[in-house]
Amino acid sequence: MRSERGSVTIWMLGLSLLLLVFGGLSLDFWRGLAVQRELAAVADSAAIAGAAGIDVDHYRATGEVLLDPAKAKELVAASIGFQESDVSGVSVSVATGGDSVTVVVEGIVELGLLGVFVDQSEPLLVRATATAVPRLQP
Repeated sequence: MRSERGSVTIWMLGLSLLLLVFGGLSLDFWRGLAVQRELAAVADSAAIAGAAGIDVDHYRATGEVLLDPAKAKELVAASIGFQESDVSGVSVSVATGGDSVTVVVEGIVELGLLGVFVDQSEPLLVRATATAVPRLQP
């Protein structure tokens, strides 16, 4: 009976350590999801703003809705500038087709405990993409 004394304490210490490790890993996972969700909101609103950059002269002449690429990019940049994002290392690329605007936003996720298990020579990038098409209201 005496040889088993303290075994429950060792088990509890081991389980507590595992709980702390998995808790730290889940915090990093949720931090990455929060960054991705924030970037998705930025990309969505910027794409919608860029879709408002209709080439008015072409529309008046032909009735066809096309985007003015310079105006669309300007509206995307203004929309992103108005938004206050806490995400570090954000980079934005805008692709304008004749009928749509696509915004790709990338951000860096800073790792906590997960950084111990993952090679951190390359930063963990999170990307969000949004595409918007201008529409005429009837």
